[in-house]
Amino acid sequence: MNRKSLTQAAVLAQKGAHLFVTTADPKGYPHVAPAARMKVIPGRGKVELEAWFCPGTLGNLERNDRVDLVVWAPGINEGYQLLGRNEGVEEIAILDGYDASAIENFQIPQVERRLKIQVEKVLPFRRGAHRDEEED
Repeated sequence: MNRKSLTQAAVLAQKGAHLFVTTADPKGYPHVAPAARMKVIPGRGKVELEAWFCPGTLGNLERNDRVDLVVWAPGINEGYQLLGRNEGVEEIAILDGYDASAIENFQIPQVERRLKIQVEKVLPFRRGAHRDEEED
């Protein structure tokens, strides 16, 4: 895993680049969700991703820990695809007036969560022709 590219992806995310996490259910059907923030855990090849993730994302992660993160700045057409595994989900905020039945009925998320991802590969991501290989 290219640590320099991982750092560059984090910088793009901090500057407001689009940030998406893709999960898949056990049958392989993908689900894409936006994320709010990404932070690199220095020296460990890990990132933390925060958002009010929808039930589809969380349900997929319960049965399939593989994830794909995309950090992309369309204005400059620069970005990265981070492939890895989810190592945990942490609750970091709950709405005032929390309604547990809303989660069970797949309504609006009531809990903000942090995903802890071990990054295995960092690939370039941009419009147009590009290689699906890590850069040096």
